[in-house]
Amino acid sequence: MMIGPVRNILACALALCVLASVPAPEAWAQQPENLAGADLRGKNFAGADLRGANLTGAILVGADLTGADLSGVDLRQAYLRSVRAKGANFRGANLGQADLTRADLTDADLSGANLTMAILDSARLDGANLQGALLAGARLIKASLMNVSLEKAQLPDADLSQSNLDGANLQGADLGAAQLGFVGPAPARLVGADLSGANLSGANLKGVDFSEANLADAIFRGARLGGANLEWTDARGADFSGARLPWLLAYGAGFQGASFMKANLVSAQMVGADLRDADFRGAHLTQTNLNQTDLKGANFKDASIDEILFHAARNVPGEFQKDP
Repeated sequence: MMIGPVRNILACALALCVLASVPAPEAWAQQPENLAGADLRGKNFAGADLRGANLTGAILVGADLTGADLSGVDLRQAYLRSVRAKGANFRGANLGQADLTRADLTDADLSGANLTMAILDSARLDGANLQGALLAGARLIKASLMNVSLEKAQLPDADLSQSNLDGANLQGADLGAAQLGFVGPAPARLVGADLSGANLSGANLKGVDFSEANLADAIFRGARLGGANLEWTDARGADFSGARLPWLLAYGAGFQGASFMKANLVSAQMVGADLRDADFRGAHLTQTNLNQTDLKGANFKDASIDEILFHAARNVPGEFQKDP
């Protein structure tokens, strides 16, 4: 009887057929140059070297790019929805107007990449490196950006509403006119983030949680921070001139040398804050709570201080009425 051996031969043949039908990552790396507009959805590029490839407009929906090297690759207008790209290298890549909705870019290197007008809604970028990346007008709604590095990144007009940036590093980043505040169920989170020297001029930051963040020397000129949480932040030397901060929560925050010139601080809660040498000239401070603050050297010239609270405040300026 030859049934046993025949079965084994057939099984081996079937296995070889299956293996032959699955493209190995190395095969894709052999001819990566001309893939513009190619339909590569679901393909396996894990660990592949795709440097120098032209993937403009390519369809890579659901593809596996885990650990792949796409440094300097042209991915303009590419469809990268739901791609798996953990630890992938996109350094200096061009992803302008690419669709990365729900992409997994955990720990990926996107430093210096061009993501202008890219869509990264609900994408996961935890631990990713975006130092010096260009994200002008990019959409990152509901994206997860925990512990991401965005040092010196350019994010003007970017939409980060409902995103999570806890522990993110945004030192020197430009978020001018960016959207991080209420446009839906919840604003963005930046708990413990480093935004020292960042530019958030004109940004929508309503209700954003900055608690325990480093905001030293950050620029918030004309920004909307109504109801934002700045509790226990370090905002020494920050510029809030012309900003709207009604109902701000800033218990125990450090604002030494900060500028609030012509800012709206109506009903803001700044209990226990360090306001030494802060500049409040022309600011609106009606019903603002400055209890237990240190006001040494603070300048309140031409400020509106109706019904201001300053119980147990230290170094109270002469223009304040006595606390009843």
